[in-house]
Amino acid sequence: MHTQKLKAGTFMGDIRKVRSLKGFTLSKTDHSRHMKVPAHEHEHPYISLLLDGVYQEETVVTAHEVKAGNALFRPKGFEHKNEIGHTDSLCFNLEIEKQGQEVNHYSRRADYVRFDRYNLEIMKIYFGFQCDYSDELLAIMVEESLHSLFNQQFVKRSATRALWVDKIRKQVRMHPEQMYSIDEVAESLHLHPNYFVRKFKEKTGCTFGHFLLRQRISKALDLMNHPNKSLTDIANESGFYDQSHFIRHFKRVFGTSPSRYLAVVKG
Repeated sequence: MHTQKLKAGTFMGDIRKVRSLKGFTLSKTDHSRHMKVPAHEHEHPYISLLLDGVYQEETVVTAHEVKAGNALFRPKGFEHKNEIGHTDSLCFNLEIEKQGQEVNHYSRRADYVRFDRYNLEIMKIYFGFQCDYSDELLAIMVEESLHSLFNQQFVKRSATRALWVDKIRKQVRMHPEQMYSIDEVAESLHLHPNYFVRKFKEKTGCTFGHFLLRQRISKALDLMNHPNKSLTDIANESGFYDQSHFIRHFKRVFGTSPSRYLAVVKG
């Protein structure tokens, strides 16, 4: 079957918004329900964040379901096809058009990547895109967020595998709302607390506390999609002490309040 090759800024769907920066193209596209997207590949590597809906992704290496909040990195020329679910889907796309050594600054691999749900770096870029930041400010945000994002991926790949790191990361991702203390976590893993603290940062690139906070905010982003939940409910269900504790940390990540964030991303 013929594989369509798409140029920068071109997607198989309706483009609702697009921004061109030096080295990047950002766009928001929608696809009709039950739409079957044939096999295709893109001229540049890119990240695709599903904002609404669900779709099936089929590649030469995997087939899986993509849900709202999921983000994928597809390398240059990576063939894939999709089938949209029973509702329309809405995607945010970030194409990396850097050339030569510049692209290695963002991705030191050519592999297909599935990021953690509601990845904060990607969500920050989308927030800036929706806010209509100036080209200069948005470009800085993209540069900084991608640098952090791909550094995290590089640390995961380059560090010697430790099963206990995978175990606790999975536990926190699934239940960020639970209370965790360094001593209790280390004891559950049969490790000395000092060793746990040092090795966790070495193998993940961040402290355990920072990782836990990121997972709690990611869960809060998911809960914020439920219209009947108050900020107090969201804070409690995400593991924060109270609403003010949640708002304070949310502002540190996004530079704005949860209410303002929702108004922007839903606009």
